[in-house]
Amino acid sequence: MIYSSRYNSIIIKILDFFSALISYIISINIWMLYVNNHNFDLTTNKISIWLFLSFIIVILFNHYKAYSYKRFHSLSNEYKNVLKVSISASLILVFYSFMTNDSELNRPLVLISFFINLFVFGVQKSFLYLLANYIRKKGINRKKVLIIGTGTRAKNFIDVVKNNFQWGIDIIGLLSGDPEKINKNFYGYNVLGNIKDIEKILKEKNPEEVIFTISTKRFDTFREVFEVCEREGVIIRLNSDFFGKITKNVQVNNIFGLNFITFKTTNDDEFQHFLKRIIDILLSIVAIIIFTPFMIIAAIGIWLSDGRPIFYTWNVVGKDKKPFKSWKFRTMVKNADEIKKELLSKNEMTGPVFKIKDDPRIIPFGRWLRKFSIDETPQLFSVLKGDMSLVGPRPAGPHELIHYESWQRRRLSVKPGLTCLWQVKGRNEIKSFDEWVKLDLYYIDNWSLWLDLKILLKTIPILLNGRGAS
Repeated sequence: MIYSSRYNSIIIKILDFFSALISYIISINIWMLYVNNHNFDLTTNKISIWLFLSFIIVILFNHYKAYSYKRFHSLSNEYKNVLKVSISASLILVFYSFMTNDSELNRPLVLISFFINLFVFGVQKSFLYLLANYIRKKGINRKKVLIIGTGTRAKNFIDVVKNNFQWGIDIIGLLSGDPEKINKNFYGYNVLGNIKDIEKILKEKNPEEVIFTISTKRFDTFREVFEVCEREGVIIRLNSDFFGKITKNVQVNNIFGLNFITFKTTNDDEFQHFLKRIIDILLSIVAIIIFTPFMIIAAIGIWLSDGRPIFYTWNVVGKDKKPFKSWKFRTMVKNADEIKKELLSKNEMTGPVFKIKDDPRIIPFGRWLRKFSIDETPQLFSVLKGDMSLVGPRPAGPHELIHYESWQRRRLSVKPGLTCLWQVKGRNEIKSFDEWVKLDLYYIDNWSLWLDLKILLKTIPILLNGRGAS
């Protein structure tokens, strides 16, 4: 979406509020038809709930930056925001109904409202996005930008802008630090002058934004340009390698007069992490209830086939390399760790992880438990406790961590999980620990609630088909 001013943002917020309200009105009517009940208790309290939830949806869209500068966003980004907001709103509705014990806010109504939200907002965002693109193609609401730099990054930016005319970006020219390029053509645009001419160019051309595309090796030129742009009230955007490829969150703080820039290598969105924790708690409770009969069978089967202990105490390393204890059902002989020393030469994995096919230490009943991953169900209590998450890199043992290479240790910057990309992308076929870690790092660098949901959905058929065996 394009928001050329704060007034447009306000208009979209109002549209979102009423779209949410319409969505819930439609949901209630569909639900009444579904249960054949036309006596829905639409009290003042109920109306206030739907009004409040519609307001919450606007807050959620704002949280996901749906009202910020989005000229470079695609329609798929809009759909992702709609999905995230719909999921979040449904979870809030479930939590409210659970806390108030409101029988009318039941699962069918929540499910119907979720899909109606997806439909209503999907149609609304599609219409507004296509309308904004149409308006920009007609030459309205376009943005003039000046590029600083004439290197590879400048060329890449020009290529992207040319391929996305609907963004409404008009490049008015470039400034260069290379005197030989001045007044020459650079991929279809004129090099207007030297970087030091920035104040003169701003006054002559009146760009709305300045895009930096020069290398950080020339950081000494930034201060003067920044100061000029600040005086002129021109927005500055920096396309640079200074922050690296792995930095996910950059924060600028002033603490008692001291300026600090904080670089974090993981997504630090507190609200999304809060939702992830809520999902972990709710789904782990549901899973524990579902798997309790299987856990009882597992405990009895281990006791009858190989005696005690029933559980294997798992000393592992979690988020930020902090150790914790978890548990699995014991699927190997009691002296498995001692026998492991004799089998090290048969290890099929490269790296610090030990893994062999048809491990002779596994007891017969244990093979069945591993086949359907029932041996790992006690870890659901670690998820409930907060040591683990449903989705995340697999936990590491202390004996493995000491053999990690430096770049591999970043996989421990997030909570370990029951399932992960390695699990759903063919764990038995991946023999290289490096490839395993690369999948974990991809997950960390691209984490979102949507990615968690996709991994969970892909894990279900793996468990049902019995492809969880190690």
